[in-house]
Amino acid sequence: MNFRGDFKEDPEINLIPMIDVLLVIVIFLVVTTTYAKFAELQISLPSAQAQQPAERPDEINVTVSARG
Repeated sequence: MNFRGDFKEDPEINLIPMIDVLLVIVIFLVVTTTYAKFAELQISLPSAQAQQPAERPDEINVTVSARG
């Protein structure tokens, strides 16, 4: 007995839902990038003013080995 039948259906991809989803994504990206300029915050950051390191006087390091 052959329960499968003699016909073979070709798989088909329905493109209409895929196109709908892609259009929704494109519309979302267009809307979000349009308002991105207006959502920026204008912040004035403080500048750091560090003190100048104190100048080291001329130093001479003397080392003595075990042999003198």
